[in-house]
Amino acid sequence: MFLRFWPVGLLLFLLLLRLFLPASVIETVYSRGLFVGIRNVWDHTLPLLPFPLFYVFWLGVIVWFARTVVLFRRGRRMQGGVGKPWTNLGARIFNAIALFISVFLLAWGFNYGREEVNERIGFELYQPSLNELRERVYTEAEELAELRQAITTDTLALPSELFHEPEDEVKSLLRQALTTHGYPDPGRPRLRQLYPKGILLRWSTAGVYWPWAGEGNLDAGLHPLQKYPVGAHELAHAYGFGDEGTCTFWAWLAGRQAKDPVLAYAFKLGYWRRIAGKLRQQEPQAYWAWRAANLDPGIRNDLQAIYDNSELYKDIAPVVRDVAYDAYLKAQGIHEGLLNYGKVIRMVEGYRKSAGRD
Repeated sequence: MFLRFWPVGLLLFLLLLRLFLPASVIETVYSRGLFVGIRNVWDHTLPLLPFPLFYVFWLGVIVWFARTVVLFRRGRRMQGGVGKPWTNLGARIFNAIALFISVFLLAWGFNYGREEVNERIGFELYQPSLNELRERVYTEAEELAELRQAITTDTLALPSELFHEPEDEVKSLLRQALTTHGYPDPGRPRLRQLYPKGILLRWSTAGVYWPWAGEGNLDAGLHPLQKYPVGAHELAHAYGFGDEGTCTFWAWLAGRQAKDPVLAYAFKLGYWRRIAGKLRQQEPQAYWAWRAANLDPGIRNDLQAIYDNSELYKDIAPVVRDVAYDAYLKAQGIHEGLLNYGKVIRMVEGYRKSAGRD
């Protein structure tokens, strides 16, 4: 019986470790030890293939499901439709689920339990006041305008010809940010674009890190300006960070390393949209009045191009996605669920307030 259900035993053992190991042990033994080894080995195997492993994973799931159905039907014919075939089917599904979760934990999932990045780097989270938030939005809008002027004096939305494939440039910037702050940058994780366009966007998702493939993925339908910060976010997952706010923080840090004005503009615009959205929630009328009177016309046109592109990919079931992912994040120990995405503002502003980092 034990041999038959060994995946269940493995899963129980891993769940107990995840539940009771201190964050400091997970940080040292797993995130900076075992995971680094896994990343270094894995990135020199299947990820070298010229197509996303996301597709390979789902092909494998389909093949497994088809084989399971065939075995079940064959067993029913042999047993007259009762008894053992149903038992075998239940055991097969139960073991598959247990193995599925075990691979997730071993290959990446333990990173959810590692030490908080702000504690390791040495700063406290900071929630800006309304006045501070307003000042930040206005100031960064001016910096954005300067960056955009360095790209072009034309106020039309930036053309797609200005942008390159994001993988190599984003990875280089993120690795600089990691090593600068004392974190390893193991392996060479891939950042792949998924087709058909809208495959993720229609589920209210711009990108995804797929632990069973070890690759970051972007929806190919994303506006080019979004691909750089979203790509850095997904690669931050690939380098061993679980919670969403932290990965967006690493994307922000990566953007600070950018020398190319197109890259710098794309990253800064990504964060500015977050803080501007926060300000818009708190004082909508004042925000829209300021935006109409003061925001650079080129930036307004770029934003409109992003909005127009998003309209091409209507959400299929946003409520289902939100409920499912909120539950998933909470199951990983992120008690705020989807609200964790907003943590990046507290991280960035806390980092800026720490000595010499503004």
